[in-house]
Amino acid sequence: MQKCDSKTITDQVRRTEGQVSGIGRMVSEQRSCAEVLQQIVAARASLSKLAILLLQAEAQGCMGKSAESATKSKDLELVVHNLFKLS
Repeated sequence: MQKCDSKTITDQVRRTEGQVSGIGRMVSEQRSCAEVLQQIVAARASLSKLAILLLQAEAQGCMGKSAESATKSKDLELVVHNLFKLS
């Protein structure tokens, strides 16, 4: 991903939204459990990819524009904390 490439992140958000809304449609249509579960797995993978893109953007200094190093340190601590929640 190029530095501060918000289009890639936005595209991934839209892809994820589509997959999640697809789950709702599939349930409404009473599709098989296997098909819905497959879509859930795809949506989870899409969310994981989105999280990675956001972490990469944060590491490159693209997310949030605080200037103070104490604030940056707290921001980094929060990002690392959230990273470990993902796994």
